[in-house]
Amino acid sequence: MSGLAPGILLLDLTLCRLGGLASVAAVQRLSPPTKIVLLTTAPNDTEGIAALKAGARGYCDKDIAPSLLKTALQTVQKGGIWVGRMLVPRLLEELTSLTERQQRASPANANNRLGRLTHRELEVARLIGGGASNKEIATRLKISDRTVKAHITTIFRKLGFSDRLRLALFVVNGSPEAGRHES
Repeated sequence: MSGLAPGILLLDLTLCRLGGLASVAAVQRLSPPTKIVLLTTAPNDTEGIAALKAGARGYCDKDIAPSLLKTALQTVQKGGIWVGRMLVPRLLEELTSLTERQQRASPANANNRLGRLTHRELEVARLIGGGASNKEIATRLKISDRTVKAHITTIFRKLGFSDRLRLALFVVNGSPEAGRHES
């Protein structure tokens, strides 16, 4: 594949010399911009998920109607992903599972994000997390109200928050959404 970098590659899993999904990884190493659409004789959820994780942008039954294959290729060419309808519920399960794992890991993420703050900003953020008002923060840290406001503005900018509640939830729980309940 040296010098050849196709935009889209239709890859029949039954014809791959490297053996199945290893071919996807090999193509991705040789030509990262190439978008791969896998064709298989017996599509299944496990293989479909594994194919997408390996870098494929499409996963289709080998007997796909030509007009549907054209649509799949156009979708992938435009940056989308193409899978059969039967795979969508499994993809949603995978996405939900990934989100849950990321949320469980968010305390570490919170520590990393809080590491962007100076020592004084971290003190202010932790006091906000404890429910302190600007006046209380100023008194405890022996600084002016104006300085507290300046620190809060900087903290919001550095952490990407726009209100005290989200900052407090983030400081306490590692997530600005923690504690929110749908009614």
